[in-house]
Parts: sequence; structure tokens; C-alpha cells
Amino acid sequence: MVKYIQVFTICLFSKLLTAGVINIQGVVTNESNQPLQYVNIGLVNKPIGTVSNKNGKFVLTLNNEQLSKSDTLRFSMTGYESKSFSLTETINHHDLNIQLSHKIETIPEAIIIGKKINRKVKGTTHFLVPLYVRLTDSTLSNQNLGSAIARSLNINKDNTVIEEVRFYMYTNFDTTTIKVNIYNIKKRKPHKSILEKGIYTQIIGKKHDWITVNLKHRNIVVNDDVIIAIEWVGKSDNGNYLFFPLARPSLASHFYKQGCQNKWKRYSGMSCLMEIKLKY
Repeated sequence: MVKYIQVFTICLFSKLLTAGVINIQGVVTNESNQPLQYVNIGLVNKPIGTVSNKNGKFVLTLNNEQLSKSDTLRFSMTGYESKSFSLTETINHHDLNIQLSHKIETIPEAIIIGKKINRKVKGTTHFLVPLYVRLTDSTLSNQNLGSAIARSLNINKDNTVIEEVRFYMYTNFDTTTIKVNIYNIKKRKPHKSILEKGIYTQIIGKKHDWITVNLKHRNIVVNDDVIIAIEWVGKSDNGNYLFFPLARPSLASHFYKQGCQNKWKRYSGMSCLMEIKLKY
């Protein structure tokens, strides 16, 4: 019986691939059946993904040339346990209902007793060679949401608090929503988020400027080097570009991920324009 089911699934998958363009859609909720916004939804290790909207709804448009029967569809969000499904389980569904469970993690508090408090700004604010990373994909609306850039930053003191992140961006959308994430490092690449909750900022109007995100109330304490990521998670209907200038040369490493469930690519000797304010 198992063999017959497997054969049927493979045949169904093959038939669906002849359809050309395939849509997977549905809604993502929490344990209380409340919709979850900004959930990353995409094919693992492929540049194909999107993000759920304010009602938890999503539509993932797939071209059959990009697919194989071994592909995995993953749903993930900071503060929640990820869920993964084989593509054959979800392909051509129009009513998926995915429920994510809270992940319980403890973030250490900053303890600074009996010593002078120091503050420092680190990062890169200029570029000598005009290089840019573009996150928007003009071919499919909303299908590049979840793409991200990042850079490494050295932390030299224990119990260092990250108070602020600022970065330079170009956008002509009426509104652009970005997510700031902070990762520890493994094998010189982003590994796991150190945050309990996502940090989201909505940017109003066209911008060719610095964007500042205040993190003082987040109490983010680090003891080791980190990677700060800027992820594109939302936009208005009006507009067609979002990109970030790069500094080269740079002592930092630059990272790029096209597709929210794709692998990070590392580029040494360059960096997006980004600064952080530290307290220690």
C-alpha cells in the first residue's frame, strides 16, 4: 500500500509540473489560531520565497523549471518553531493552514555593576566603489520577500548591549517594511538568531538615506561577534526597487540571501553601509 501511495504521489507531482506555473497558498497562525504576519515561506536552499501578510495569508508562485520532487517547503519566524513539508505534500494547495508553536528561549540580561559605562559606534558609513545589492525581483510580485543582506561586526567586550542599528537604503515604494535580525556566527556565516522576537520597521515614502532602528528597549546583550541582517518583508503596491549600496574595500564580510529559506552567500572585503551603537 505504501508503494502505491508513493507511486501515486510521484505521478501527481509529474503531472503538476506540466502545468507551467504552480501556486501554493494558505494561511499561517499561532497556537491560538491568530494570524501570523511576516512568516518566511520558501523552498529550502533555493531563491524562491515570500512572506505572509497581516492576515497570515500567503501565495507562493512556483515555476516548474525551478522544482524537483525532493524540494522542501519551510515556514519559519523568529520566536517560533519552524515547520517543513515535502513539496509533494503542499503543491497546488489553495487552502493550507499552517500553525506555528512558540519557541521558548532565554536571552541574557545586561548586568553592568560598579564600573564606568562606555559607548562606541562601529560599522561602515562610506563607499569608494559604487556597488549595490538589489532585493526586488520585477518578474514576480512579492516572490522575493524575505531576501536579506547582512554584515559581520566584532564585539570586543563581554556584556555588550546593542542600542541602535542604522543602515543606508534606496527605495521608491510608498511603504517598505524591513526586519532587523541578529545572528551568532558559525563557520563564518549567520547561524542562529539570538532574538526572542522579530524587530520590524516600516519606512514611509521614498528614501535614499540612512534608516535608524532604536534597540535600547530590547536589551540585546552579546559577548561574541555577531552578524546583523536586514530582511525585506513588506512593501506597498506602488514602487519597483529596493537596493543597498556596498562599501569596497571593507574589513567586514558581506552576506546575501535571495529567498527567505536559501543559504547565505559570503563575500569578503565588502560591506553594506551599516553602523551599530554599543554600550559596555
